[in-house]
Amino acid sequence: MFYDKTQGLPYHIPLLAIAALIESRFPKYSCVYGDITKEQAQKAVNWANSILKNPIYLPVLVDPPRLLDRLKGIHDDEKRLQAFIDLAISNHEELDDLIGKNFSSDVIRSYFLKEFQRYDGPNHLGVEFLLIRYLNAGLPLDQLADICCIDNVGPRFDPDDFAKAICSTWVIVDPKIREVMDLLIKSHKSPDTVESPFGSIFLDMGFMGRKTRRYIPKDEVLKVLKQKFHDSNQIEGIIETKYRDIVKMLKEKGKELKEQEEFQTEREQNIIYTFEDLMLWDKTKVISDGILEILAAMNNDVKIVFSQKDSQLMQLIGKLEKCELIKLLSKLIQEHHNLVLTRDAWNWIERENEVDLMRMVIMLAALENRSEGTKLYRALFENRSLFKTYMK
Repeated sequence: MFYDKTQGLPYHIPLLAIAALIESRFPKYSCVYGDITKEQAQKAVNWANSILKNPIYLPVLVDPPRLLDRLKGIHDDEKRLQAFIDLAISNHEELDDLIGKNFSSDVIRSYFLKEFQRYDGPNHLGVEFLLIRYLNAGLPLDQLADICCIDNVGPRFDPDDFAKAICSTWVIVDPKIREVMDLLIKSHKSPDTVESPFGSIFLDMGFMGRKTRRYIPKDEVLKVLKQKFHDSNQIEGIIETKYRDIVKMLKEKGKELKEQEEFQTEREQNIIYTFEDLMLWDKTKVISDGILEILAAMNNDVKIVFSQKDSQLMQLIGKLEKCELIKLLSKLIQEHHNLVLTRDAWNWIERENEVDLMRMVIMLAALENRSEGTKLYRALFENRSLFKTYMK
């Protein structure tokens, strides 16, 4: 159905609401999963609960505490941790915190040991992701070094490569320096699309460290790794070089991102997102896609009425003189929209010499007030250029 992809499409949230309804009503027999986010699920649930008498709840897979509770039937802690990580659909911050708080260090160590064994070296995105997950869970760095480089059943990574990988997580970089990359964090308000995952993959290839929340000062990391690997000069040189390179890159990229953000902000200042601002529209401004869709729907409704030449309204309009048309328009605006227009609005309407445009104004006024509300109609009646551009 829907080719299995609905991200970014208008029916994504309603379908998710239906799925959440089914899971809430049959919690032991159904489970919502797919390319969804917790924010999308919350939006779907909020919408559904505005209609339903008995409320529904977030799908368990996007609610990690409830998911953990649901997995209590798995008595083997290692298998429960594996299931929790495999099933959860949530931001890493919430997930990593729960891992550190709900599982013993032995269970966590065993899990990460098995995961790292899948790689032949630390120069993989998968390894970098695992390192960040481990560090974000608040677990000790010395144990991580044991798992990755020293444990006989571990992957036995080269210590120098491991040191570089630790630096690549940005854990050694002060959060104040790292925060320039916050601009890369996608807003939960932005809709996910089928293309969104590809963008995330490309970001991960160069900026995986943006997911790191933990900070361990460079000197502390250096101290731990020196104790573990007994190669002070080599390890110290690697960490110092990587630290300088990362800080330089962050400052340069941060400057670029800031410039891009300022450009985008300036551009968005010329985009109209509200019906109030629509009154001020001119050809130097851009109307948002959402409002354009509403205007197109209204235009279509007006044209349908306009095409019905035999309708009572069309016959009435065809017979009335201009002063009588103005009276009819005033009556329709009051009855259907409860609007009081400004003198400027009436000036352009009264002076309008284009017969068809005048009729279109009356047709619009004849429509019942839509859910978009009075502000949209006011904008159209007050702004002749807007009306002529999008209603004619």
